[in-house]
Amino acid sequence: MKLRSSKAACYMGAAIVLFMTPVLPAVATTYEKTQNTDTGIKVASYSANTEEVLVTGYEETGTYKNKAVALTDPYLDVYGGTDEESSDVVGRLYANTLVDVDMVGKEWTKISSGNCEGYVLTQNLCFGDEAEVLAEQIGTDNLLTGYTTEEAEAKEAEEEAARLAEQARIEAEAEAARAAAAAEEARRQKIIENTISGTDITYNPTMSVSDDDIWIMACLIDWEAGYQPYAGKLAVANVILNRVRSGRYPGSISGVVYQRGQFSGVSNGAGAASDRFASRLASGPRNTECMQAALEALSGVNNIGGYTSFRALYTVDVNNYSDFVIIGDHIFH
Repeated sequence: MKLRSSKAACYMGAAIVLFMTPVLPAVATTYEKTQNTDTGIKVASYSANTEEVLVTGYEETGTYKNKAVALTDPYLDVYGGTDEESSDVVGRLYANTLVDVDMVGKEWTKISSGNCEGYVLTQNLCFGDEAEVLAEQIGTDNLLTGYTTEEAEAKEAEEEAARLAEQARIEAEAEAARAAAAAEEARRQKIIENTISGTDITYNPTMSVSDDDIWIMACLIDWEAGYQPYAGKLAVANVILNRVRSGRYPGSISGVVYQRGQFSGVSNGAGAASDRFASRLASGPRNTECMQAALEALSGVNNIGGYTSFRALYTVDVNNYSDFVIIGDHIFH
């Protein structure tokens, strides 16, 4: 700090004032700054600051001359006078508010900041060099200005509205997440309910067919469901028979199997087997389950009801189907 008279006179005056002035309460927090100057090392320490301000009459130099930073969290009331009992609260200084110092007293300091002007308790301010140290620690961009009572109430109302809006947003997101989870669980349960393990069996009337038809059925079952579980093979067999019975497809097994554009790679487009499927007919089904499924379906065992179509499960969105059953890697509908 810069003193107003000679060093000796200042020391003498300081001793007299300190002798006559009651000791101010110690401040628990100490902010320190060490700075190289032309005259040596200067250390700012808040614990001694208030006493020295009163002793020297507050003559700071530098960027924070006649300035202070409010320390109280969450805020410091600003009064219209120097009596808390009789004076109205005219404003608020939130923590880390920078103020202009108009007059420093032992108990009260007159300040102005923003639109706020009034008196605050001196012990709640950090002055001069200490204010500069604190501002560097906080960051000058984070320093606030004072608020009048009306401005403070508006600020707090805005913050409360923002808090409530954020709370409502979080609750809405949580509710949306719960609804999405419930919808996903309902979808999952629907798939589970429509997935047959091979134990749900119904019966249809039997059908008399030729040995050639049985062979064609068994080879098509191998072609479409050779690597599927037995229930999947049985389901493909019943798709063929359901089409024969439906009246919307050809009325024979061979007609259904070789219908153009139905079973991929099977038909030559002219109502007969393609070269590739003809090779399968020549070599026969690759396992006995295909023939067993054909015979069981022909005997009346039906595990898919009246469904006449199926597709690979990975190619479809089951949400687009209202009536279906999943067996292995196929969806039957």
